[in-house]
Amino acid sequence: MQLRAVIVIVWHGQAYIPVQAQYESGLFTSIEPVLTAGLTADELMSAVRAALSAGHPRLPNPTREEVRRRKDPVLKATKVRSVKELMASGTSYAISWTPNEVRLDVSSLDSKGRWINDPRKMRSFRHDAPLEDVVSLILEDARSRPELFGDAPQ
Repeated sequence: MQLRAVIVIVWHGQAYIPVQAQYESGLFTSIEPVLTAGLTADELMSAVRAALSAGHPRLPNPTREEVRRRKDPVLKATKVRSVKELMASGTSYAISWTPNEVRLDVSSLDSKGRWINDPRKMRSFRHDAPLEDVVSLILEDARSRPELFGDAPQ
């Protein structure tokens, strides 16, 4: 079983789930389409399943210039002007499936306002854990953070 990964970004009461491509080096990157879902168990599970079914398209390693010019598909989907703005009023949840476990990493902000994985919120599940268990924890965390439900710009 290969590593599978999904990123769920919650911003202004909405979940954004970009498809995850994998560079030849093994690193993952977000690509279009970016699926959207309301913060309900059914909608979020459906969007996560759709992102997983897209697989992880393989991409050649980018040049420095390509990395510099790259537009983040989540910024486009949210209509946010910068990653800094997205990080200030949103959060990310990374779900990864390995042969041994399902892992959920939850972001928090570091001293410079960047997302980092919060080791206190990391959860590990059995490798065959139902998606419902993981989604339930995402929803519980998101609902406990009122800053994630601000008004989105038009």
